[in-house]
Amino acid sequence: MKQKVVIIGHSFSSRLSIIRSVAQIGCEVSVIVMTNSKRNGKTLNNKKPIDCYSKYVSHIYYCLRKDKEELIRILLEHCTDSQQKVVLFPDSDDTVAAIDNSRNRLAEHFYFPHICNGSGSIAYWMDKIHQKEAARSVGLNVADGIVINIKDGEYVIPDGMAYPCYTKPLATMNGGKGGMHRCDNETELKNALNEYITTRARTGNVLVEEYKEIDTEYALLGFSDGKEVVIPGMMQLLIISKKNKGIALQGKVMPVDSFEEVIDKFKQLVLRIGFVGVFDIDFYKSGHLIYFCEMNLRFGGSGYAVTKMGCNLPAMMVQYFTGGDMGIWKKHITGEAIYTNERMCLDDWTNGYITLDEYQRYMKTADIHFIQDDDDPQPQKVYQRTFLAYRLRMLVKTQLSKFRYKMVPKKGCVKRFGI
Repeated sequence: MKQKVVIIGHSFSSRLSIIRSVAQIGCEVSVIVMTNSKRNGKTLNNKKPIDCYSKYVSHIYYCLRKDKEELIRILLEHCTDSQQKVVLFPDSDDTVAAIDNSRNRLAEHFYFPHICNGSGSIAYWMDKIHQKEAARSVGLNVADGIVINIKDGEYVIPDGMAYPCYTKPLATMNGGKGGMHRCDNETELKNALNEYITTRARTGNVLVEEYKEIDTEYALLGFSDGKEVVIPGMMQLLIISKKNKGIALQGKVMPVDSFEEVIDKFKQLVLRIGFVGVFDIDFYKSGHLIYFCEMNLRFGGSGYAVTKMGCNLPAMMVQYFTGGDMGIWKKHITGEAIYTNERMCLDDWTNGYITLDEYQRYMKTADIHFIQDDDDPQPQKVYQRTFLAYRLRMLVKTQLSKFRYKMVPKKGCVKRFGI
């Protein structure tokens, strides 16, 4: 009997990474698509997401992102199995927290990431201030910061605020990767806080950190069973998406050589928190020091690069929960490879941040792609159709712009066509 797995999230590329990872151990996969709008059980535009064309997906469900009770209902009504406990992969911060908040209702039927030592809930450890305190306790460097509380659109900036500073949501499940701004003075800080109020929430918490000049950004993926932490390699972020802040458009996956001391501290941090599951840690180099940035208690957006290097962390998590053999997977990356995240490429190109030539160069220079896969070709075919549709649309728009420009009468010329 195949082990059943349910993958939950809003990003098709991230879900696809986990789908293909657990498929390597023959799991039966269901997907719950967290969407902003739906009708009759499907997305509003009635389009199936790219990852759901994978040959490894058996069932697809759709859930409104804001309705976490509906998510729990879908799990309990459609995803349980009387013959086995099903493994859950919540793949966004808000779904990780929703599963954890409902763990008493779900524990009889499902395995899922959790905190094992009673040190707090997952939502508690998503708070960046709590993460920073734990990181300091194991000897990691962190940027100093304070929290500005916003209530009903009102806030107070403390006296003596040092500039430049950097704003970000206190918990990513409330703010995502947006809301991040460098502020060189009080006016810019007020603008950043007012943007949070108008675009996100009138009540919330914003972390304001001392600004650090970043020389190099890194990320790592790992798995913890609460007693042992596996961190097989790390990623250097080469090109950061301009549309999706903080996410690598292109990066390099590589061994942890020469970073062993800080990697050991990251392992201590995970054990200090008591987290069981796959995780992602962002960090950076500023001057001669390495700084902890944040920990995501889920599989990271670039995690498939690690799987492609032979270290299958999602499969390791499934096998841990179900008593399988985790020893079949490599625990150390031994080579290097360049990866490109096609979704980030497409988003940056269609929003005008990169040219078509740059898009194509990022694709050609990658050793690892997240969508393209010869063993599972259908998602790539759908993605390519999406790319061609955008390209045709942009070509038509360019030609229409040129036509309108030609039709605009020059000074002293006769006006024609009503233009």
